[in-house]
Parts: sequence; structure tokens; C-alpha cells
Amino acid sequence: MKALVRDYLASLRERDELDAVLPELLGELGFHVFSRPGRGTQQLGVDVAAIGKGEDGEDAVFLFSVKPGNLTRREWSNDSPQSLRPSLEEILDAYIENRIPVEYRGLKVVICIVIGGEVHEHMREKLRGFFGKHTSLKISFQEWDGDRLAELILRGLLREEILPAQLRSSFRKAIAMLDEPDVSMQHFTELVRSLLKMDKGSKTRLRVARQLNICTWILYVWARGVGNIEAPYRASELALLATWELVRRSIDNKGVPNKDLNRVLRHAIGLHLDVSGAFVDKITPSVGVMHGISAAIESRSSLDVNLALFGILGRIGLWGLWMHWLKAHASEGTHSFGDGFDNAVTAGIKLIRNNPALLLPVSDQQTTDIALFLQLWLAESMDLSEVRNWLVEMTGRLNYAIRTRGHYPSCSTDYAELDDHQSHHKDDEFFKEATAGSTLIPLIAAWLHALGETEAFDALAKLVKEELDHCTLQLWLPDTSSEPAMYIGGEQHGRALTDLSLDQGGQTLVSTIAEACKRTDEFQKLSPIIFDSWPILFVACHYYQLPVPANLWIFPLLPQEKSPPPAAATPAPTENASVDRATSAGKKLGAKKITAAKGCK
Repeated sequence: MKALVRDYLASLRERDELDAVLPELLGELGFHVFSRPGRGTQQLGVDVAAIGKGEDGEDAVFLFSVKPGNLTRREWSNDSPQSLRPSLEEILDAYIENRIPVEYRGLKVVICIVIGGEVHEHMREKLRGFFGKHTSLKISFQEWDGDRLAELILRGLLREEILPAQLRSSFRKAIAMLDEPDVSMQHFTELVRSLLKMDKGSKTRLRVARQLNICTWILYVWARGVGNIEAPYRASELALLATWELVRRSIDNKGVPNKDLNRVLRHAIGLHLDVSGAFVDKITPSVGVMHGISAAIESRSSLDVNLALFGILGRIGLWGLWMHWLKAHASEGTHSFGDGFDNAVTAGIKLIRNNPALLLPVSDQQTTDIALFLQLWLAESMDLSEVRNWLVEMTGRLNYAIRTRGHYPSCSTDYAELDDHQSHHKDDEFFKEATAGSTLIPLIAAWLHALGETEAFDALAKLVKEELDHCTLQLWLPDTSSEPAMYIGGEQHGRALTDLSLDQGGQTLVSTIAEACKRTDEFQKLSPIIFDSWPILFVACHYYQLPVPANLWIFPLLPQEKSPPPAAATPAPTENASVDRATSAGKKLGAKKITAAKGCK
């Protein structure tokens, strides 16, 4: 994070940016600033002047000369009066004698050069020579480079001052409302949207990405201090998606994204995984305790408990998928973690075993959380007995809930409507409206078929035929409108695969889904797939509660001998790269094939 802050500081211009940050930083450090940057007046080499404690503990006059970027030969001395050496000479020749207030003229003087970057090695001797020549009993010199400024910011000084003035209010409110995650996220979302609007090209794009990630990191540090990381978890997802959007916009004509933005993206991924890891570490000790997590939710509402539990399961799945991705990219140095991620599936299973609310969701939207955990199962090639038992039990409970008009899953996404469902679920008209569509049933049915659970699949097909003939069984697939909208939350994009049928058995269902995925190549053209950053798609689905695209899970569910040929290849530099990129998503995730058991239709 320090490197990210240092890069941000190095990117600031001198006027109205770096010199605007410095006075506020000095104030936080206990300095009394008596001269700030001004326009239309001769500065005589001094951008900021303040009174503070010297190294001997006595008051001294600090004169700051601010220069942007790195200190190179050109910035040290050239024909411009804005270079550093002429500025220092002006301070020695004119400012000290004529500009220091009378009441401070008896104090020692410390001349500080402030640079956002670093001093190039070939300039080090020149700088030391100048300092040595002009140092006296009254005058001394200090160097404040990007490392020192970054350390001060990361200690908690001047946190919101890294933002333009108009955005500070949203940032402050996001931090102030950390105990109310929904409210905090409203303000953080406004901050993110405002920052994205400031994207005017490659230079501003890089700065926006840095500001965005610094703000997220600061939010996380504050939340970690108060013991509530819910808002930072969601903020880290949004910041990561927004950073990916900036990276996506930076792709040049050769299909190569900006290198500096890629570096910021790695920071964003690392930050998200830090927050995710903290979340998983927090809940892991309780997943093996019967009703442990349910009780920790501290709500008397079964709706709250159900929503929270499936949300936790989805986060475990997403965390594990990131870890799976990192295994393949460890050499790239994106992030380093211990071996704890290997237990993500185990933690999820313990969560399901000890919290019966996870045996049936209350909302069809929770299919996303279920799909994320199932996707992790595919990626890690785990023993299938546990997931088989879970889906069979879920099918039985779904059957019972719908036939008795109990607490069956509703297609509503509104909390108030889901709460109202508790009291109106037996009404026939309400039932038809609440079960008008389902992404849960096709997902479960496809998995039951692949796992060879013929009896459970037939029971589900019978339920649909007898009780849900009005229900549209559907899945979601990305299309050409998805790429520009998926990461920043476009209102409508993608297309629905509708009118799926269970009447002719599971093989027809999975073949129909697979054929629909093969017909178009929009999925293969999504930027996270092109650049082998597929977990970004899962983050987008999780954050915006989109159904996980069937392209990511359907092919491993097909019988081995009926696997589809590779989809149309995305343009790539070499034929081999093209084939690899076009391979089914299941293979890119390292997923094993699931072969149906004997007797499955």
C-alpha cells in the first residue's frame, strides 16, 4: 500500500496538488503554517512556510520548496526558475532575510525539499554537496521524498485530503457510517461514481485508480479498528470492479492494457483479498459449531439469518475461487498467502452442516451464492458426496415448501417484499407472482443430473410440471451489451435463456444450455476472459447479484463423451493462445469432469 501511495504522490503536479496537500499534512503534524502557496506573488523559492519543532526539540522555521515527481538533473538545474537549485538559492539569498516574520527571525531555519517521487542516484552527490556548502549553525536542510510523505499518510495523517475537495464529504461520511454498512456503502458508491466521471484520459485514469484504491484501503483500516469490515468488504469489490473498468478503458489498439494501471489493479486485487481473508478468518472458528454462525447474526428474523448465511457461503466460494486463480498466477507476484485457503471448501461444508437454513434459500437471487460455492467445488475437484447430499436435501425441502405453500424461494429481490412473503405465501395469486421465474431450479436440476441423482431430478421435474407450470425456468448469459456495463452496474445487459424444460430428462436440459452457450462468442470476448482474470466475472456477479453465467459451469456437467467442441476462438497473437483462450470455462478453471452415475437419464 505504501508503494501505491508513493505512486499517487509522484503523479501529483506541484501547483494546487502536492503543494495543497502539504500544508494540511503539516497541520496534522503539529506545525503552525504561516505561509501557504499563492498566485500572483513572487514566492522566492518557498511554497509553504511553517513553525515546528526541530531535531533539537526547539522551535524552528521550516521553509518548504515543493517539486513534483522525481528529482532528476533537469529538475535540479535548468533554464527554468522553477527548477530546484535556483529556488534554494532564492531562499538563501532573499527569503530568509526579507520574508520571515520579525517575531521568528531569531529561530533556526530548516530548508526542506519536498518531492512526490525520489531523488535519482546520480543527483544524490550534488544534493549533499549543496547542503554541505550552505549548512551553518542557523541553517540546515531536510529531504521529504515520496517515501516519507507516504509514511505520514499511512499513519493516519491527512487521510481525506488525498481527494479533491468536492469528494471529501462522501469519503468522510463513508468512514463515519462504518457501523451502518448500507449507509456507508451509499456514500462510498457515490464517491466511486464521482471518481469514474473524472476519467478524462490515460493520465487522469491512472490517478483516479490510485485515489480509488487508497480510499478503499483507508476505509478498511478504519473499519478494522472498530471491528466491522462489512462495508470495506463490499467497497473492495466495488473498487476492484471500478479499477477493472479503468483498465478495460485503457486497452490500446494492440489489445494491451496500460502497465501502470495493471500495477494498480494488482494492488486492488491484493486489497480485496486482504479484506476477504479477514472476513473468512473471522467466521471460520464458528463454522464447525452447530448454529454458530446463525446465532452470531444476532437477529430474530429467519429472513435475516437466511440472507446472511447464503451471503457468507457465496463469499467463501468467491474467496476460494480467487485462491484457485492465485495458484496458477503465483509466479506473477500478485499476492502471497498461506495455505489456509485450501480449507475454503471444508469451511463451506461445515457451514452448511451446522446451519440448516442453508438447505433452502428464501430468494431466487441467492442462486448466485449457491453457484459460486458449486463453482469452487468444480475448481478444487473435491469429493462430490457432500455437495450431492446438500442438493438432494435442498430439492426435498423445495418440493415440500412449494406443495405446502410454505417458505418457498421468491423471485423478488426487495427486502420488504421478501418479508411480506412470510405472511402471504399461502395465497395462490401471491404464489404465482412470487414464483413467476426461477434460475435456482435449472441450476439444481443440471447438477442433479450430472451427479446421477435420478430420483431427486425426477421429483424436481414432477414438481415443476404439477405446481410450477406458470414458472419460467431461465438462466442468464452475457451478450454484447455486457462488457461495457458489467463492472460499473449497467441497469440491463445480457440475455435470458428461457423456457428450459425438465420434461425430457436431464440430458436434454444440460445439452440445451450447452448448445446456447456455444452458439455465440460474447462470453469469450469479455475482457476478464481474454486477459485470464476470470475471478473478476465472479466478483461482478456477486456484487451486483447477477446469476453466474452458465458458460462458467455447464461444460464440466456434460458427460465426457458428449463434451462440446471449443467455442469460437477470440483473436489472439498465436494459434495456441487462441485455442487455450477459447477452451470452455470449466477447463480454464481447472475443473474436473463430472461423469453421471449409472442409471441417470
